[in-house]
Amino acid sequence: MLKNRIIFVYLIFALAAPIAVQGEIFSEPLTPIQEESVQPVPVDTVEVEELPQEPVIQNNFKQPVSKKKIAKKFLLAMSGVAISSIILFVLLSLYNKLRASFGGNAIQPPAEGEAPLETPDNLTDAVKTFLDKTKWN
Repeated sequence: MLKNRIIFVYLIFALAAPIAVQGEIFSEPLTPIQEESVQPVPVDTVEVEELPQEPVIQNNFKQPVSKKKIAKKFLLAMSGVAISSIILFVLLSLYNKLRASFGGNAIQPPAEGEAPLETPDNLTDAVKTFLDKTKWN
């Protein structure tokens, strides 16, 4: 239920974004261009410098990239992934320790009539847990 509400709110904002952007673009009044402000420049007053002509080399293909450069970029990307994973692990471990120290024991026994969240030991217990959780009669 909550997941559907979150998706609904996200869709509302995603669909409303173009409307907000369009409102910003057209919020300023348009001013007509005055023809007096544009004055032609006489041809006699313009001096054109001629640059020496160099041969134009057209290269439509990318130059090959060395394997060393590709390996270096790959290792940089993988090291970024490793560093961010380590940082996330450390931060989440600290968060769990903080939460455990302030909240006490957050694990509560299941209420009457609910199946426990423990892994069953044998097949019959597993089937019984499945039937209890899915309310299969």
